Amino acid sequence: MPNRSLRQKRPGYEPRIDASWFFRHIADMVPQMVWAARPDGWLDYFNARVFAYTGRSTSQLEGWRWKSVIHPEDWNRCLERWSASLQSGEPYEIEYRLRRHDGKYLWHLGAALPMLERDRVARWFGTCTDIEGQKRTERLLEQARQALEALVAARTQALEESERRLRAFLDSMPAIAWIKDSHLRYVWVSESYARVHGRALEEICGKDDFEVWPAELAQKFRRDDKKTLRARGPVPSFDDVPLADGAPRRWHVIKFPLPDGTGALGVAGIGFDVTARDGHDLAVPPDQAREPLAPLSGRERQVLSLIVEGHTSAEVALRLEISPKSVETYRSRLMAKLGIEDLPSLVKFAIRNGITGG
Repeated sequence: MPNRSLRQKRPGYEPRIDASWFFRHIADMVPQMVWAARPDGWLDYFNARVFAYTGRSTSQLEGWRWKSVIHPEDWNRCLERWSASLQSGEPYEIEYRLRRHDGKYLWHLGAALPMLERDRVARWFGTCTDIEGQKRTERLLEQARQALEALVAARTQALEESERRLRAFLDSMPAIAWIKDSHLRYVWVSESYARVHGRALEEICGKDDFEVWPAELAQKFRRDDKKTLRARGPVPSFDDVPLADGAPRRWHVIKFPLPDGTGALGVAGIGFDVTARDGHDLAVPPDQAREPLAPLSGRERQVLSLIVEGHTSAEVALRLEISPKSVETYRSRLMAKLGIEDLPSLVKFAIRNGITGG
């Protein structure tokens, strides 16, 4: 991947972003399942939330194999609607039940928009949004549509004006975004960040959290940044950070490593406002909010289960057909996501929350 990472901002310098690389990370960060298909309807891309929800791999879902996660009573209606959109090029939208990794079916809204090139459909980009909780439906649908439209717009113009389109996407989507260098100093924030927090880039560029936020919040942000660097992958959290006018807000935050201009890893973050009138977090269904292991992917659960059984890294690698180094990476990521510092505590935590091996 070309080295187009961000450097610390200085007068006259505008950081650049590798649009295709950042696009994939954005797709993995949004709180919906995201997928993409060829013009003929063959699905060939899924974001991380699809795998976490279904418990299935790309080979089990690509093409038309996604039929296996659609409720049998909904399949014919779903196929008819999707086929009609493929023929007409019109936006696709339907409600159906999707099978979760534990076998439970939950209602989702499936939506897709065509990406046009020279007046012909070049790609389809779609989302699946949980509508099981009707009190959250209206807001989630709006967020899904905005995120989907921004994703399509950013991808369509990426080759000609990738940086400008990506910045427009980050500033218009229902989220805030920021980037820090390897010293955890701010080098970029979105316009939405400056608007809701009253802290523009010109005011905080080159500063760390302890120079910008109250001590308690700064310490929390620093801990999460270090977890992200240890995990070397996305780490979710929930933060209570007020708006510029002091109004309380709850944020679903996902942080991930991003190389800075020196090649060292900094931290980038995206925050979604999940403040709800009924007191529940919109980004997490109530049953998952009570589940401490909900942030873990299916493969992370497999690794954790084998660790609880007492298998060594080499044995886990053999069982899952991956390298021992990958096992160590998974274990570090598990500990970072769950906020656990040592292996014995990780095993105890897993057992207390229902991971018993076997």
